[in-house]
Amino acid sequence: MDTFEQGWAARPFKEQFPELSDEDAAHLDQLNHSITNMLLADLITSTQAQAIRMKRFPKIVSRLVTLARKTPKETKR
Repeated sequence: MDTFEQGWAARPFKEQFPELSDEDAAHLDQLNHSITNMLLADLITSTQAQAIRMKRFPKIVSRLVTLARKTPKETKR
């Protein structure tokens, strides 16, 4: 798995991983923005946001990127 940018200044996931489907890239962008928005709205603590960004979110990104790289382009969802 490649490293990736996340947080408010991150490039869109489709730009970071062109092999992702538009749908998966948009979903990851939405999750990334949601984490930031929840932190800024004080709905989660900075400790929780850090745990999400360092452990849970990378697992989601890794799974989708790995799937995209294994799936032939013509059968991608």
